[in-house]
Amino acid sequence: MFASVHAQDTPTDSVIGSAVDQKALADSLQVLSSEFAKLKSHVVQMEKDDQLEKIWKRKKYIKIGYATPSIERTDGEEMEWETDFAISLQQGKTAYLHAKPLWGIIKFGIDFGFADISYAKVKLKDMEHEGSTGSTGTGNSNTDGFDDIVSDAPNGSLMDMVGINLGMHKFEYGLHVGPSISINPWNHTIISSYFHAMPTASGLIQNDTFSYGFGCATSAGISIAYKVFSVGVEGRWSKIKYKQTSFDDEEDSDNVSIFDTEKFKIKESSTRFYIAFRF
Repeated sequence: MFASVHAQDTPTDSVIGSAVDQKALADSLQVLSSEFAKLKSHVVQMEKDDQLEKIWKRKKYIKIGYATPSIERTDGEEMEWETDFAISLQQGKTAYLHAKPLWGIIKFGIDFGFADISYAKVKLKDMEHEGSTGSTGTGNSNTDGFDDIVSDAPNGSLMDMVGINLGMHKFEYGLHVGPSISINPWNHTIISSYFHAMPTASGLIQNDTFSYGFGCATSAGISIAYKVFSVGVEGRWSKIKYKQTSFDDEEDSDNVSIFDTEKFKIKESSTRFYIAFRF
């Protein structure tokens, strides 16, 4: 009798055990599905982060530019110059203020660099000024220490004596620092706008006369980049106070020094077009 009862209980226990195994298997599959979903989400996020890294990794830049400066004197006699040509070379880097772009497309940063070199070949725009500068032929001179530089016919220079006129040349070396905002609207395209403060050392050379000055220029611009290559345009403004040095060979000069130094101010505004390489 007991054997019969035991035989009747065995099928029931088997059914119960099978149900438990099926539930455990379902739980395991659910756990595996959840883990797989997490792994897939992690892989997708890694791919997205890797794509963002490729887009935003180019923080350094080298710019080669061509400018059209407008130069004028702001003290003394009114004078303006036109540019034969002007070129520039700038090196810098952008330090982004946050690792991931806001809303997936925008980054704020600080641009900075320790090399901004420019050269311009300039000449007087109003040539009538040349007739009013330098010696008048009567032994009287109406100069303020600046006219020997800006005139295309320097008066009394060694170069003039041998009939050589090298023209007027303007050199500048500056640093730059300032905020920038960059937008990534599509693929590897980045559009940036910026404002820079530029501590600048400047020099003016004409034949045997040299002037130098220090000041702070400002610039603002916009650029469009695709991977390595970029093009842009910027405006630049400066007002610099110069000191002129030249050899004074007048015998009756009251100045004991062999240098005759005068001060003058020049204001400059320019539009600079450039191509850039980012890496």
